[in-house]
Amino acid sequence: MKKKYQFVFFDLDNTLWDFTSNSRKAFSVLFEKYRFADKGIAFDHFNTVYHRYNDELWEAYRQGKVDKQTLRWKRFYLTLEELVIPDDQLARSLDHDYIETSKTMTGLMEGAIEILEYLKPKYSLFLLTNGFNEVQFTKIRNSGLEPYFEKTITSEMAGSLKPNAGFWDYALQVTNVLPETSIMIGDDPETDIAGAAKAGIDTVLYNPNGFPHTTHPGHEIKKLTELKKIL
Repeated sequence: MKKKYQFVFFDLDNTLWDFTSNSRKAFSVLFEKYRFADKGIAFDHFNTVYHRYNDELWEAYRQGKVDKQTLRWKRFYLTLEELVIPDDQLARSLDHDYIETSKTMTGLMEGAIEILEYLKPKYSLFLLTNGFNEVQFTKIRNSGLEPYFEKTITSEMAGSLKPNAGFWDYALQVTNVLPETSIMIGDDPETDIAGAAKAGIDTVLYNPNGFPHTTHPGHEIKKLTELKKIL
């Protein structure tokens, strides 16, 4: 029997908005603009090195070890340094252009609009994201997601990041939602699923590639449209 929920929380990146694909497209724009091929650098190597440093710095940001501006600039500087072209000003230019380019990308995960159309008449929908305000709100608007959600809550608004308790406390407070009437859908086992579970919220792990994990979501799906069996 389907549980009677009233409120549905969605993660944004790689749950609804196709971060992996959109980021790669944005990087291809930067790769061409700054003529990295002329410097003997392969696109896939450039992309891979960046994402390694980006992931490391985001984890440091979640732990409060670096601030937002350091994260944004340093991920590019460390990438350039490994590619043997350390350049502070180039790193800052890449950061600016990447942010401006990526937020114009509109690719969504398969089935995103279909499931939102299905859920919108039945539930109150909210977006929860660790991304930066100046990026996420533009992405949401440009990709056509905005009309489906009553409110978007970012980590900057909450003053805390998923999976920290402070983020979930803030989200529940500003939405005036009870955990037991809510369910969270996200792609990250720790940030989305473990964090929501600790807050007493039921969970659905969206795992389209079947990656192994050690968390225990209430449900696990490979396609967003499988939510119709749960909600």
